[in-house]
Amino acid sequence: MKKSISKVLSLVLALAFVFSLAACGGAPSSAPAASGSAPASGSEPTAPADPTTLKVYTWWDVTKFEHLQKMQQDFEAANPDIKLEFVTIPSKYADTMVTKLAGGEIPDVMMLAMDQVPRYALNGMLLPLDDLASQEYKDALYPVVKDALTVNGTMYAAARDVTPKVMYLNTKMFEDAGIEIPADTWTMDEFVEIAKQLTKGSGADAQWGYYWKNYTDQTFAMIAAFGGELYSEDGKASVLSTDENTQKAVQFMYDLYNTYKVCPSATQAAQFGDSEFAPFMANKVAMQIGALSTASTFDANGTEYTVLPMPYVDGVSKTSSFVNTWVIPKTARNPELSWRVVEFLSGKEGQQIALDMNYGLPASTMVDTTEFEAKTPYNKYFVQALETAVPYPTNLNGSEFQNMFQKECESLWAGAVSPEEFAQRVDEQAAPILSK
Repeated sequence: MKKSISKVLSLVLALAFVFSLAACGGAPSSAPAASGSAPASGSEPTAPADPTTLKVYTWWDVTKFEHLQKMQQDFEAANPDIKLEFVTIPSKYADTMVTKLAGGEIPDVMMLAMDQVPRYALNGMLLPLDDLASQEYKDALYPVVKDALTVNGTMYAAARDVTPKVMYLNTKMFEDAGIEIPADTWTMDEFVEIAKQLTKGSGADAQWGYYWKNYTDQTFAMIAAFGGELYSEDGKASVLSTDENTQKAVQFMYDLYNTYKVCPSATQAAQFGDSEFAPFMANKVAMQIGALSTASTFDANGTEYTVLPMPYVDGVSKTSSFVNTWVIPKTARNPELSWRVVEFLSGKEGQQIALDMNYGLPASTMVDTTEFEAKTPYNKYFVQALETAVPYPTNLNGSEFQNMFQKECESLWAGAVSPEEFAQRVDEQAAPILSK
């Protein structure tokens, strides 16, 4: 009997000891084997999950832009669970993407120009980013950038980069003509006189002092230099016939073509190539407005150049700035993963790459520009412009307005209409477009 009681007590004590171990967190029998020991018989090691592929839509071909390749490499190295696939839409990007989104083709991330952000946002195609972007990110944006990213007070885009406009000078043409590079406080009157001196020859020997392609952002850079505007404050009308500074700018550009004759026609410029900077790179145009990425184009071509701020008007050098952005479609599959991509591309790391490789000025003060400014005597002018540039004007119906505006500009540059007639025609056509 004593032996039976003893056995029972032993069993109870053993069970109590086992349960006490479990209560104290003792390892269950299924716990992983200690380091260096073989896995349990019949078990297989867990394979790492395949990275999630996110599609990034751009108008740039990633195979031709080293900074995009560098961004992709660095992002994927820091985020091994994500693989980026760049998809190129080379022409009519904004309209094509509207069609694709409507048809159910949803990028995870996409580029978008600042003038298209209102159109996309107000049509419900973009994911608001206010809850994803940190306050630190927002506070570090240059003032000229903030307006480009928000619509009616809501942030819908993150900056890819910012491109303040400056004036490029073809130093070979200046040297060949024996003309000194002007001071960085040069005036618009000096600009005109230099353009006249550098315009000469005919036929194959012709060269010109200045040129800009008929793009609205290029035209607006000169309007901004005179302190002009495109739209009324409420965005419901254009102000070409009513804003005094805009009128001065339009008259000035008309005179460059038709009075001073220092600009090649579109046909004359096209003989050197499709690029808007082809005549400059062919040493046929001496001065042209451009952005930081223009320097990379010239460097690749071996073009000799320097940079100055926009010429002064009434004692002030004014310019415009265009912002390209990254956005997330509202119906993106994985908004959190998409934001990780956007946060990298638009943040300190991605924008430092763009700056170091001369593809765009940073939109954020978090990016250190010290080394960039030290590279050349003129890089400081790009950075200085970030503080003083006015943003390119955006409008919900801006695309339709720009198409009309550029068509009317063709007639103005050709001298087929006067500046007054041009301004009146634009404002009349703009009213039904902008008031929609």
